[in-house]
Amino acid sequence: MIVKSNMGITVVNLVIAVVLITALAFIVFYKLFAVDAKIKASEVNPQAGQWNKLLVSYAMEREELGTFKEIGYVPYGKVAPDGESSKSQVFNYSSDFLNGKGRFLAVNRISLNDCSRYEGLWLAYGNPEQIVGNAVAELPVLRCAILTPNFELLRVF
Repeated sequence: MIVKSNMGITVVNLVIAVVLITALAFIVFYKLFAVDAKIKASEVNPQAGQWNKLLVSYAMEREELGTFKEIGYVPYGKVAPDGESSKSQVFNYSSDFLNGKGRFLAVNRISLNDCSRYEGLWLAYGNPEQIVGNAVAELPVLRCAILTPNFELLRVF
Protein backbone atom coordinates (compact mmCIF):
# COMPACT_ATOMS: atom_id res chain seq x y z
CA MET A 1 0.00 0.00 0.00
CA ILE A 2 1.37 3.43 -1.01
CA VAL A 3 0.74 6.39 1.26
CA LYS A 4 0.68 9.87 -0.32
CA SER A 5 1.75 12.77 1.81
CA ASN A 6 0.51 16.28 1.32
CA MET A 7 3.71 18.35 1.70
CA GLY A 8 2.39 21.64 0.35
CA ILE A 9 3.29 25.01 1.87
CA THR A 10 0.41 26.64 3.67
CA VAL A 11 -0.11 30.37 4.05
CA VAL A 12 0.56 30.09 7.78
CA ASN A 13 3.95 28.42 7.16
CA LEU A 14 4.85 31.08 4.62
CA VAL A 15 3.91 33.96 6.97
CA ILE A 16 5.92 32.43 9.83
CA ALA A 17 8.96 32.02 7.58
CA VAL A 18 8.75 35.63 6.38
CA VAL A 19 8.40 36.95 9.95
CA LEU A 20 11.41 34.93 11.14
CA ILE A 21 13.58 36.01 8.21
CA THR A 22 12.60 39.66 8.74
CA ALA A 23 13.40 39.48 12.45
CA LEU A 24 16.82 37.92 11.79
CA ALA A 25 17.59 40.49 9.10
CA PHE A 26 16.67 43.33 11.47
CA ILE A 27 18.98 41.96 14.18
CA VAL A 28 21.87 41.52 11.74
CA PHE A 29 21.49 45.02 10.26
CA TYR A 30 21.18 46.59 13.72
CA LYS A 31 24.41 44.92 14.85
CA LEU A 32 26.20 45.96 11.67
CA PHE A 33 25.16 49.59 12.10
CA ALA A 34 26.22 49.53 15.78
CA VAL A 35 29.69 48.33 14.78
CA ASP A 36 29.76 50.90 11.98
CA ALA A 37 29.05 53.74 14.45
CA LYS A 38 31.88 52.61 16.74
CA ILE A 39 34.26 52.44 13.80
CA LYS A 40 33.31 55.95 12.69
CA ALA A 41 33.58 57.35 16.22
CA SER A 42 36.98 55.74 16.78
CA GLU A 43 38.46 58.37 14.44
CA VAL A 44 38.57 60.83 17.35
CA ASN A 45 40.85 58.72 19.62
CA PRO A 46 44.06 58.88 17.56
CA GLN A 47 43.40 62.53 16.70
CA ALA A 48 43.17 63.49 20.38
CA GLY A 49 46.23 61.38 21.17
CA GLN A 50 48.31 63.03 18.46
CA TRP A 51 47.16 66.49 19.61
CA ASN A 52 48.05 65.60 23.22
CA LYS A 53 51.60 64.53 22.33
CA LEU A 54 52.21 67.71 20.36
CA LEU A 55 50.70 69.86 23.12
CA VAL A 56 52.89 68.26 25.79
CA SER A 57 56.03 68.70 23.64
CA TYR A 58 55.17 72.33 22.96
CA ALA A 59 54.40 73.01 26.63
CA MET A 60 57.69 71.45 27.75
CA GLU A 61 59.66 73.63 25.36
CA ARG A 62 57.73 76.91 25.69
CA GLU A 63 56.22 76.54 29.16
CA GLU A 64 52.85 77.63 27.81
CA LEU A 65 49.92 76.07 26.00
CA GLY A 66 49.28 76.59 22.30
CA THR A 67 46.63 76.42 19.61
CA PHE A 68 46.57 73.77 16.87
CA LYS A 69 48.70 75.90 14.58
CA GLU A 70 51.19 76.89 17.27
CA ILE A 71 51.86 73.31 18.37
CA GLY A 72 52.02 71.99 14.80
CA TYR A 73 48.88 69.86 14.94
CA VAL A 74 47.02 69.52 11.65
CA PRO A 75 43.47 68.36 12.34
CA TYR A 76 42.09 65.48 10.28
CA GLY A 77 39.87 66.23 7.30
CA LYS A 78 39.42 69.40 5.27
CA VAL A 79 41.40 72.01 7.20
CA ALA A 80 40.16 75.60 7.44
CA PRO A 81 42.46 78.35 6.10
CA ASP A 82 43.40 79.46 9.65
CA GLY A 83 44.60 75.93 10.51
CA GLU A 84 42.62 75.90 13.75
CA SER A 85 39.71 73.69 12.63
CA SER A 86 38.71 71.03 10.15
CA LYS A 87 35.80 68.93 8.96
CA SER A 88 36.01 65.20 8.38
CA GLN A 89 33.10 63.04 7.27
CA VAL A 90 32.28 62.28 10.91
CA PHE A 91 33.62 65.14 13.08
CA ASN A 92 34.23 68.86 13.25
CA TYR A 93 37.58 69.49 14.96
CA SER A 94 38.63 72.80 16.46
CA SER A 95 41.25 74.18 18.79
CA ASP A 96 38.49 76.05 20.63
CA PHE A 97 41.05 78.76 21.36
CA LEU A 98 38.26 81.26 22.03
CA ASN A 99 38.00 79.52 25.44
CA GLY A 100 41.77 79.48 25.90
CA LYS A 101 44.83 77.93 24.34
CA GLY A 102 45.62 74.26 24.64
CA ARG A 103 42.16 72.93 23.85
CA PHE A 104 40.89 70.14 21.58
CA LEU A 105 37.24 69.85 20.61
CA ALA A 106 35.60 67.28 18.35
CA VAL A 107 31.86 67.37 17.59
CA ASN A 108 30.10 64.62 15.67
CA ARG A 109 28.62 65.86 12.39
CA ILE A 110 26.46 62.77 11.89
CA SER A 111 24.29 60.67 14.16
CA LEU A 112 26.14 57.68 15.57
CA ASN A 113 23.46 55.27 16.76
CA ASP A 114 22.00 56.83 19.93
CA CYS A 115 24.49 59.70 19.81
CA SER A 116 22.56 62.37 17.92
CA ARG A 117 24.15 64.76 15.47
CA TYR A 118 26.14 67.54 17.23
CA GLU A 119 25.36 65.98 20.62
CA GLY A 120 28.79 64.49 21.27
CA LEU A 121 31.44 66.96 22.41
CA TRP A 122 34.79 65.23 22.84
CA LEU A 123 36.83 67.81 24.73
CA ALA A 124 40.39 67.80 26.03
CA TYR A 125 42.43 70.64 27.39
CA GLY A 126 45.85 71.28 28.80
CA ASN A 127 45.89 72.28 32.42
CA PRO A 128 47.57 75.71 32.57
CA GLU A 129 48.55 75.15 36.21
CA GLN A 130 50.36 71.93 35.28
CA ILE A 131 52.01 72.77 31.99
CA VAL A 132 53.83 69.45 31.67
CA GLY A 133 51.70 66.32 31.69
CA ASN A 134 48.81 64.84 29.80
CA ALA A 135 45.81 66.94 28.97
CA VAL A 136 42.53 66.44 30.78
CA ALA A 137 39.96 64.64 28.63
CA GLU A 138 36.22 64.86 29.11
CA LEU A 139 33.85 62.37 27.57
CA PRO A 140 30.59 63.53 26.01
CA VAL A 141 27.14 62.46 27.18
CA LEU A 142 26.82 58.77 27.96
CA ARG A 143 25.11 57.86 24.67
CA CYS A 144 28.18 59.18 22.83
CA ALA A 145 30.86 58.18 25.35
CA ILE A 146 29.98 54.51 24.87
CA LEU A 147 31.38 54.76 21.34
CA THR A 148 34.85 55.86 22.49
CA PRO A 149 35.59 54.30 25.90
CA ASN A 150 39.36 54.92 25.56
CA PHE A 151 39.09 58.64 24.76
CA GLU A 152 40.11 59.66 28.27
CA LEU A 153 43.46 57.90 27.84
CA LEU A 154 44.51 60.33 25.05
CA ARG A 155 46.89 57.96 23.36
CA VAL A 156 47.79 57.40 19.74
CA PHE A 157 46.81 53.95 18.53
